[in-house]
Amino acid sequence: MITYTHQRLIFKHMIELPHCECVFCSTQEEQTGRTRIFLVFKGRQKVYMRNGLKGNWEEVTNLEEHNAVWDGFEQAVMERKIPSFVAESSDLALL
Repeated sequence: MITYTHQRLIFKHMIELPHCECVFCSTQEEQTGRTRIFLVFKGRQKVYMRNGLKGNWEEVTNLEEHNAVWDGFEQAVMERKIPSFVAESSDLALL
């Protein structure tokens, strides 16, 4: 279960992973300063959050939470004000 509380997320970094068709996003909760890491699959419109305690990725299935992350992601892409990178090499698949 994801313990994400609905807070405004500030997107800090994004790395597009074309070979996975997703974007790795580093965010920070505005009120608590807590770091959250997401994988956003643009084509499938799915969002996953890293659960550090379990060491896995969990899908954000709560509609309100999903929309908050998705909207923040789209806004960050549109504004182009944060560091964004594209991982061109397929060597990352080995990590």
